[in-house]
Amino acid sequence: MSETIPTVGRVPVLGSALEIGRDPFRFLEGAPEEYGPVFRVSIPGLSFVCYTDAELVERVLAGKSDRYRKDPREIDLLGDLLGDGLLTARGDDWERGREHVQPAFYPGRLREYGEDMLDRTAEELERWDDGEVIDAHGAATRLTLSIVATTMFGVDDVAETDAIAAAADAITSRFEPSRVPMEIPLWVPTPANRRYRNATDELDDVIGSILRRRRTSGDELNGGDSSDLCSALLSAGESGTLSDDEIRDHLVTMLLAGHETTAIALTYALGLLATHPDERERVLEEVRAVDELTPQTNLPRTDRVVRESLRLYPPTYMLFRQTTKPDTVSGYEVPAGTRVVLSQWAIHRSDRYYDDPLAFRPGRWTSEMRESLPEYAYFPFGGGARQCIGRRFALLELRLVLARILRSVRLEATPETELSPTPALTSRPEGPVWVRVRR
Repeated sequence: MSETIPTVGRVPVLGSALEIGRDPFRFLEGAPEEYGPVFRVSIPGLSFVCYTDAELVERVLAGKSDRYRKDPREIDLLGDLLGDGLLTARGDDWERGREHVQPAFYPGRLREYGEDMLDRTAEELERWDDGEVIDAHGAATRLTLSIVATTMFGVDDVAETDAIAAAADAITSRFEPSRVPMEIPLWVPTPANRRYRNATDELDDVIGSILRRRRTSGDELNGGDSSDLCSALLSAGESGTLSDDEIRDHLVTMLLAGHETTAIALTYALGLLATHPDERERVLEEVRAVDELTPQTNLPRTDRVVRESLRLYPPTYMLFRQTTKPDTVSGYEVPAGTRVVLSQWAIHRSDRYYDDPLAFRPGRWTSEMRESLPEYAYFPFGGGARQCIGRRFALLELRLVLARILRSVRLEATPETELSPTPALTSRPEGPVWVRVRR
């Protein structure tokens, strides 16, 4: 007979809310030690089961994925914003959408994008003065947004950049938990909900403006060799394969996902190097020794910094699924219809898989260590059929941008430098990440 899944806290009405509300990230780190790899969490209006074991993550995302689906709650929360974009679409809609988006991320395209990534980074660096203290998160957001605009939308200058950044900020803010977390419907006129609605309206205006410009310019039809994602989707619209709403949904998804999570990852990488000068100097030595930066440039130390940053501070820190049929995991019977959470944060920071897991140690990523690590003990981009389609794009962007920045400047910590993630839609920093520029 299956055992009862242990439940975190059992406070009447509030359930697990108090334990989570004190420090959600620390809760994710500590709960597996106290409750084991499978445990139930209940907050007002919501109950879910957490899997914090690499083998169980593999089971959900790959081995027994037919027993799990995207959580309808996630689709309900993001549906108004993302529609049938790749993050929220299911079934045939997802398959068809991926077919149209995938060519934008072919290896040949990625190599072409590399030059744009380096050019946009050089432009951003021109803003930075010697001795100036900058917000690394603000700079990273501005930079990654300009890269997406150039590579995915085919425009060199998007006047609406500030509106997009503000919209992304308002959208993610809506998902920040309160001290006592509970579900607040979108129709409730809270300040966060009002900002969210205004932000989605602004974002629709921006996307509509870009599409009108592209259609008017006549660049949308490039046959089978579309030069960017926007033109490829517009071509599909002209042929009747995609509706205008579907084009909009895919573009909004790529615009938000393509800059927000990468900006967060870049911010933490820069902040970690600023606060770990020994590691920073090792990477500086590597990137300043190469004659030229290209997508093919060998940068093993830089790659390890990117990998370790994504381990410690995964921008997507939880994945949500729902069982479609009963499943037995770790001796527990999980009924059909159960919401399931897979936490990158909990697994990436577990001493079951990593020595000294809370330490920033890029050197841990040796080939031997990677071979011995269970596949799903590290999954910053998810896994299985729904693994992030932009994974290679993001990794290339992170390594090239990081290397280009460090070839020009040394970023130092200040007394105000703080890496404090907030558990919103992503693990973005709670406030500015201040670093000092040295040329």
